[in-house]
Amino acid sequence: MHFSTIYPDFYANFCCKADKCQHTCCAGWEIDIDESTAAKYQQLEGALGGKIRQNIVEVDGVWQFRLGTGDRCPFLREDGLCELIRTADESILCDICTNHPRFFVTLGDYELAGVGLSCEKSCELLLADTAPLGFQLENGEKMSLNELLQRLSLPADDEDLCYQAGLTPDDAAFVLDCLQKTEPIDAEWTAQLARLRSEQYAVGVEVPQIFDRVYQYILYRALEHVPQYGWGTVLSYAQLNADFIYLMYCFTGQLGESIRRWSEQIEYSTENVQILLESLSAGGA
Repeated sequence: MHFSTIYPDFYANFCCKADKCQHTCCAGWEIDIDESTAAKYQQLEGALGGKIRQNIVEVDGVWQFRLGTGDRCPFLREDGLCELIRTADESILCDICTNHPRFFVTLGDYELAGVGLSCEKSCELLLADTAPLGFQLENGEKMSLNELLQRLSLPADDEDLCYQAGLTPDDAAFVLDCLQKTEPIDAEWTAQLARLRSEQYAVGVEVPQIFDRVYQYILYRALEHVPQYGWGTVLSYAQLNADFIYLMYCFTGQLGESIRRWSEQIEYSTENVQILLESLSAGGA
């Protein structure tokens, strides 16, 4: 079956920042190697093949790179570049390194594509325009979020398409209670939540116009969960996470980094996404 692929309006402009990136995706994560690439690595001749085999390990039947200090990929150079690419070319990379931070999920007759927001370049592209988020089919046809939702038979109204500002202290307390349930990615995440609570849910900073676009992208990314959790829960999920990003922005004044940090904790953790969706679903969202 052929799926028509949908892309957000900035997708085509994505290009890895490589050594210009302040938050490398080559550290802090387990890096799984797909079966075909692992087989290729086992047969690769020469010094590079030998070095790769010395730096990969099989864990529960899945090959991974053997991470070094700071959970760094063994092929991440000090200058922020990839030794594998510099020695060979991008064709030597495993699937996850080739595709990250891109994602592709199916919903109905469509494949929804995009880039994850843990990548600072993705955040920069999302925030480069204040216009409502737009989309494009692989054939070049353009559509709005509302038109996309209509194609997916989702009953959206105007209110569903915009971030609902006006967060109260009680709302903020609820948001932080929900985020507290998630599994922390690191100690700094736990400390960040504690600092937000200590500020007594300081809100009131003017919501930037671009926040609608941020909310819309979170909603788009979560559409794959509609069949399991329902449209109402997914809408609540998008609002909750946009609210949290707003709280972070109020505290730090850095919208891009607030989005990126949220994404590391939530968007890139299947478990944490599920925790939030189930919490909202159980609450009658």
